[in-house]
Amino acid sequence: MPDLVRIRHATAPAISRLALHLFDLAAYEVLYRFSPVARKRFFNSGYLPLSPDFRQLPALAGEEASAMMYHLLLADLVADLAPDPEVILDVGCGQGGGLHYAHALYPKARLIGTDRNGTVTRKAARFLATIPQTRLVKGTGKRINLPDACADFVLSVGAPTYFGLSTYVAEAARCARPGAVIAFSAGYRQGDHAAIQAELRQAAAENGLAFHLYRDITPQTFAALKADIPRRAEELARVPWPFRAYGWKWADMPGSEEYAEYTSGRRADFACVLHKP
Repeated sequence: MPDLVRIRHATAPAISRLALHLFDLAAYEVLYRFSPVARKRFFNSGYLPLSPDFRQLPALAGEEASAMMYHLLLADLVADLAPDPEVILDVGCGQGGGLHYAHALYPKARLIGTDRNGTVTRKAARFLATIPQTRLVKGTGKRINLPDACADFVLSVGAPTYFGLSTYVAEAARCARPGAVIAFSAGYRQGDHAAIQAELRQAAAENGLAFHLYRDITPQTFAALKADIPRRAEELARVPWPFRAYGWKWADMPGSEEYAEYTSGRRADFACVLHKP
């Protein structure tokens, strides 16, 4: 994953942190323009095993583990809430793979996607052009660049880490209509599940949301990572210098400190579901 959270809390001088932050933003744009990632519909860690009712979609072939993360949030974890959304919002939508999967599950719902990367929002718009009333919006800063009460299913894979959990919950609550489901997944290096869940519960209470569930999904994300290592290694070998080494870290590859977080048990990946009464 990118180093935005680490940079934000580093003790290095402000100018050094700014330089790292700008490099991270540049790397995010470059990876989606000039690397093999540009041909992918997802850039999440993935989730395995696949659920029995997982939808195999031709447009997402080869990226089933990443699509499964969306199935988890859109179907498995919310089945007892029986959502029937009119508008689905994906925060951090990337190149639109998650919205494509959401359309397969909820074909009547209108789709909205937002991402801080303008390259991917343009690509997502082209990819989803055949789905009526789909809207893609470039994100800005720590706010979801959309009006209040714009969706009745707000989901996100990974983006809450960059917002900060409390900020993300507040923004998702603002965008959610009464009765909406808010489902998301994220991960933290050296994370503490008890502390993460406590922060989410407090944020939910402060924003008038009901806390539905929290789940540790680290074993499932690590299983997906290990299964994907050969493909990632082959593709990272074609990433332009100087972003190759950075991409190796970003992809949590063996030998990186990020991979060691998984093997040592210090990684905390989770999924959470909130509900707006």
